[in-house]
Amino acid sequence: MGHVRLLAETTARRAVFCVIGGLMFGAYAVLVTGFMQMLGDPSLPPVIIWILVAVAAVIALSPPVLLGVRTLEIQAVRAFLDVDVPLPVGPVSNEARWRGALWYTAHLLVGAAATMVLLSAVPVGIVLILRTSADGLVMGQLLGIFADVPWPFAIVIGVLMLAATGAAYYLGGAVLRILAPRLLGPSAAERIATLELEARTLAERNRLARDLHDSVGHALTITTLQAAAAARALDRDPVGGTEVARTALAAIEETGRAAVADLDRVLGLLRTDADDVPDRAPVPTLAGAAELVERARLTGRDVHLELPQALDGIPLVVGREAYAVIREGLTNALRHGADPVTIAVTRPGEAVRVEITNRVASTAPDPGDRAGGRGLAGLREGLTLVGGTLRAGPAPPRPDRTGDEVAAHGTWRLIAALPLTDPPLEHADD
Repeated sequence: MGHVRLLAETTARRAVFCVIGGLMFGAYAVLVTGFMQMLGDPSLPPVIIWILVAVAAVIALSPPVLLGVRTLEIQAVRAFLDVDVPLPVGPVSNEARWRGALWYTAHLLVGAAATMVLLSAVPVGIVLILRTSADGLVMGQLLGIFADVPWPFAIVIGVLMLAATGAAYYLGGAVLRILAPRLLGPSAAERIATLELEARTLAERNRLARDLHDSVGHALTITTLQAAAAARALDRDPVGGTEVARTALAAIEETGRAAVADLDRVLGLLRTDADDVPDRAPVPTLAGAAELVERARLTGRDVHLELPQALDGIPLVVGREAYAVIREGLTNALRHGADPVTIAVTRPGEAVRVEITNRVASTAPDPGDRAGGRGLAGLREGLTLVGGTLRAGPAPPRPDRTGDEVAAHGTWRLIAALPLTDPPLEHADD
């Protein structure tokens, strides 16, 4: 029973789709018939007739090539024929418009053929079934060649004609199902546009995930350090340390609010299917680096920031990634390193260079573990997209006064370089 029900539902949906095509064909047939009658009327001036013909031709020939009609046809195919044809993305080529026009024509012709079967076979089949005898209900003009068919055979023929109607709609829908992907499916240019859109969407979501990871990680690090500073102050001086504890708690509150704001911003951007998506909040750039450093200093850490005097001319995407480098590098330095922490932002030529150095704490993890974290991997991914590079690890040996190289004892360094121009991605490897 399940298969029979599924077959009936499929046939019904295909029949509806074919009937729609038949009705549209009927509208064109009425239009052509009307103009044929007008052309045969000698009382109408030829000029008026040809003007009306030109207007009607424009009206009749416009729907097949309109983008909106093609979109409606695709939606109808998805609903009635169960064909997963993607909706058009971006501009539609002329080749796609012509394929859409061919589909429109095929829909009308198949619908017209199925409708003709419906209008001819169903009435005759019903009359043949309802006949009680050969001399019973007489409808010679309707039955035609079946008027003299004996009663038992008339019932069989009537049932077959009704079944043929359903088969006509089923087969008509099957033909259209075969044609739909070829005539309504995306062209090569549309496939490329769809893939580019999906790639941009995925890259944006990955960037938001990195931003959320870095923002929350930085906030948790600052909060932990502030709480530890407050606890140490109260342990040393339960009375005099209250002011330090209050300052730390205020910094924790401010950091928490900033983290919640970042979380709301990212979650709002991820709700792309909602109608009330908030406007995109300003993206943090190098101008916000001073605030990051100030929060870190409130924990009692020795952090220095060197920024170029002018931040003008730095593209938004470069400033955003540079800010992300500072935030992640500062978070790692506060979490794993020791003072002092130095952040230097320079503009050597057509690039922005961010260098973060700090002493390595005695309890710091192995350099390999520190360099392989998810944060640095995300930074490399983001920098690669803008043609930047990232290096992180122990500082290399430096020459002493005699010219011999000596190790930079216990110093960790992170260096990021971001071009101010748009270099090709193949030159973005570090």
